[in-house]
Amino acid sequence: MALFFIPYPFLGENLPEIYDVKSGILLGCIFFISQLACFFALEKGDASLVTPVMGAKSVFVAFFVVILDLTDKPPTGTWIATILTAIAVFLIGWPKRGGKPSYLAIFLGLTTAAGFGLTDAMVPGLSQKSEPLNVLFIMFATVGVNSFLLIPFIKGKLMNFSKPKDTWMLLSCIPMGIQAVLMSLSIGLHEVPAEANVFYACRGIWAIILTAWIGKRIGLKERDSSNIVFSRRLIGATLLIISIYFTL
Repeated sequence: MALFFIPYPFLGENLPEIYDVKSGILLGCIFFISQLACFFALEKGDASLVTPVMGAKSVFVAFFVVILDLTDKPPTGTWIATILTAIAVFLIGWPKRGGKPSYLAIFLGLTTAAGFGLTDAMVPGLSQKSEPLNVLFIMFATVGVNSFLLIPFIKGKLMNFSKPKDTWMLLSCIPMGIQAVLMSLSIGLHEVPAEANVFYACRGIWAIILTAWIGKRIGLKERDSSNIVFSRRLIGATLLIISIYFTL
C-alpha cells in the first residue's frame, strides 16, 4: 500500500511540512496497530468469525466523528446506514453451525474495527488543515516503514516463495493498494468517512460473488456451504443496498 502512495507528494501544491509529518505518523501508527490486531484476530479465530465483527467499523467511524468533532457530523440517514451495515456484515460472515467462538478473536476484531474507525474519523480533520495528499503520503509511508519491524517475527525464511499461496498474496497487493488510494481520496479530500465506509462495506457482496466464481481455484470451500448460510448472506447483501440508499 505504501508504494501506491509514492506519487502523492508530487501531486500536492506544497512540500510536506512538520504538521504533515506529525499528523501522518500519528495516523500511520494507529493504522498499523489496527492492522496488527486484525492479523492476530485471524490467527486466534478465522475469517468467518473476525469478518462480521469488523462490520462494527462503520459504526465506530460515525461514533468517533461525533465524539472528536473533527469533521461535519453525519446526518441521521448515515447513522441508520452504519447500523444496517454492521448488521449486514454480521449476517454475511456468520460462522457455520457448530463453530465455537473465540472471545479473544472477537476482542481483537473489535479492537481492529475501533482502530480503523478512529483512523478514518481523524483523517479528514487532520488532512484538511494542511495539504491532504502530503498527510496521506506520510501516513502510508509510516505503515510501510513500520512493517519492517515485523521481519524478526517471521516464521521460516523471508524470501522463501511458495506457490500458489504466495502468488495469490502478491496479486492481492494490487487491489489492496488501489482500494487504499480510493478510500484515502474519498475520506481525505471529500471528508465523508462514515459514508465512504458504508459503501466500502459492500465488499461483502463482492465476496459472495467472487467466492462462487473463483473460490475453488484458490482453495476455498465456502461454495459448499449450506443454503441457510447463503440465505443469511443474501439478506446481508440486501441490507447493504438499503444502507447505501440512506447515505444518499
